[in-house]
Amino acid sequence: MISGGEAELDCSMYIGEILMNDQAERQTGVALRGLVLTLVIHLLGGCGKSPDEIAAQDKARSERAIAAAQAELDADQKKFRQMASGELRVPSPNVMASPEPSPSDAPNLQPIDAKGVAAPAGASAAPAAAPWSAENVFSEVAPSIARVHVMDSSGRVVVIGSGVVIDKGIVITNCHVATRGTKLAIKINDSVMPATIQLADEALDLCRLNVAGLSARAVAIDSVTSLRTGQRVYAIGAPAGLELTISEGIVSALRKVDNGTVIQTTAPISPGSSGGGLFDMSGRLVGITTFQHRYGQNLNFALPADWIGQMHARRPSEAVSRAPFSADAGQDSSPATLIVGQWLCRDWISGQAGQYSFEPDGSLSIVMSGGRVANLKYRVSGKALQLSDAKQGGAATIEELNARKMVLHGRNQSIACER
Repeated sequence: MISGGEAELDCSMYIGEILMNDQAERQTGVALRGLVLTLVIHLLGGCGKSPDEIAAQDKARSERAIAAAQAELDADQKKFRQMASGELRVPSPNVMASPEPSPSDAPNLQPIDAKGVAAPAGASAAPAAAPWSAENVFSEVAPSIARVHVMDSSGRVVVIGSGVVIDKGIVITNCHVATRGTKLAIKINDSVMPATIQLADEALDLCRLNVAGLSARAVAIDSVTSLRTGQRVYAIGAPAGLELTISEGIVSALRKVDNGTVIQTTAPISPGSSGGGLFDMSGRLVGITTFQHRYGQNLNFALPADWIGQMHARRPSEAVSRAPFSADAGQDSSPATLIVGQWLCRDWISGQAGQYSFEPDGSLSIVMSGGRVANLKYRVSGKALQLSDAKQGGAATIEELNARKMVLHGRNQSIACER
């Protein structure tokens, strides 16, 4: 019996009626009726299964799939711990050390023709080829998508993110992923390899990772100027550590900021997606998936791929093993002491700049470039910066803090400050 509201369907009765009428009358109308009833029975889940039973089966299948993915993730994390402790050795390829990045190392953003070949300098782009399906985009770029594991000194994985191969031996990811620990490793195409930060630009929240011996091909890169609102895009990364996950959406808006244009998209992303790729309908990298609005629906954002080339104009940060809090010789290196004073800060997401004045008594005055003033209270506990006013509170993570520089990441904010 299949329950549905107040009515109940007896599967055996309907199947018998279908067969009897089909044999006796053999009329088209009856045959169609039989087909429809059979489809209804299948859609309801089969004879003798209630909707609750069907839901329970679906839940069990989902739980088994998640458990299998978690088991694979646990096995990978064991490899990372062994690699960090020296138990697991990765063969050292016979390659030369990577040179310091130079402007000539910037990824090529030349127009790409319908076959994916870069046009000669100064040439205009050829007419766009027919859009690829999600299946074709995934098949093209999946071998170039990495899962990034950030570990502490003991080899314990503390953060999982995503990355994209943009050059030989080079993976791009977010700095708010790569700088959260002391050691880095990536998993790509079933291979686990150690990585180091080659270039970090916290102001843009982009880090270039050097992965010796990485043979995965680089993706094609295109400018955000090629995008139009409403255009279909695909996000590929490792949300919740589930590597090589693709989601589909559209460009819902192109948000202008001081340094360029941030992409707002409905392509779903989750924690772990940070550093992954946002691709257009030709499989070209147009953005780096970075953050989402927690209190909205389908409010996801990607940094423009154009910023990858702009990183070269900035001073490389220290290696990933640097201490998050550091002071000059003879100074107190506690964050509560280092933060006191005046800072010139800029939020690269909103493009807003302001002067932040942290006082020793825990008061904070913010004067924005437009003249707006905010008076808050603050408290520092480890890497956590708690902020509050008379009505509500908030929090940010102190990613880096020294006598001259501070980097903060909060909900929908990434703030770089200097004295």
